[in-house]
Amino acid sequence: QFLDSFSIVQAISIKAETDVLEDYFRECWYRHDPELGPAPQGSGTIARMRLMLMAQGDTLEILKQFQSLSVDEQAILSQEMACTGCKGQQFSTDDLKGQPTYGKGPAILVYYGPALMQKAGKKDPKSALRVLAEVYRRTRELWPLTEDAADQSITVRIDALKELESSLIQRPDGGQVWVISKMSSKDSMVKLVAASEYKDIDWKNNVVLQFQNQDTKSSKSKSQRLKLGGLGIGSGIGTRVRRFGFLGGGD
Repeated sequence: QFLDSFSIVQAISIKAETDVLEDYFRECWYRHDPELGPAPQGSGTIARMRLMLMAQGDTLEILKQFQSLSVDEQAILSQEMACTGCKGQQFSTDDLKGQPTYGKGPAILVYYGPALMQKAGKKDPKSALRVLAEVYRRTRELWPLTEDAADQSITVRIDALKELESSLIQRPDGGQVWVISKMSSKDSMVKLVAASEYKDIDWKNNVVLQFQNQDTKSSKSKSQRLKLGGLGIGSGIGTRVRRFGFLGGGD
C-alpha cells in the first residue's frame, strides 16, 4: 500500500491535502482483498476507510464491529477521524456540514492507533474500537473545539496501550487508572496512574479514561452526533508530504 500511494501522493502539488488523502482512501478500499464492495458515503465514511488501513488484515471484522458499536461510540470515531486539521478543507464523502464541529479544531492524531487495532483489535475488535473511541473522547476534553484551532492538530501517544489486550486496558490492576496527560500545547500521552499518585495530579491537564458498556446508549438519535476531529495535515508542500502519517503513527 505504501508503494501504491506514490502515484496518488504526487498530486499533492496541485490538489488540496484532503482531496489527495481521500483519493488514497478510495483507491485502497477498491484494491482491498477480499473485496469490500462499493465505497461508503456519508457520516462514518472516513472512519471506516481509515480503520480499513489501520487493521492490516482484519478489515472485515473491524468494519462489522464498527457497525455494532453504540450510536455514541460510532459518532465519536466518525467525528474525530473525519476532521482534517486544515482550515477550510473537508472530505467530500464526509464533510461534517451542518454539525457543531464544522470548521473547528484541533484535529487529534492517535499515535500508535494502528498498533492498537492490530494487537488488541485482532482478538477483540469491538473492545479495541471502544478503547480508541474513549481515547478520542477524553483527549477532546483537554483540547476543546474552537474555530481558531481549525488549522491545528495535536498528538496523543498511546504507547502504553498498543501491546495490551483490550481486557487489560479496560480493567487495569486494582487502584490504578489510565490517564491522558497533557504534556504540552500540542502533545499528550496515556499513562497508568496508581491511587497513591492521585493527590499530586493536576486535573486541569489530566483526564481519566473511563471504560463502560455503551450499548444502552444505542437508542440515541443519530442526529445528535457531533462531528469532531482526526487527521492533522499540515500546510505547504514539504509539510504536506511529511504529515501524511495520517493513520495514527507507529506500526
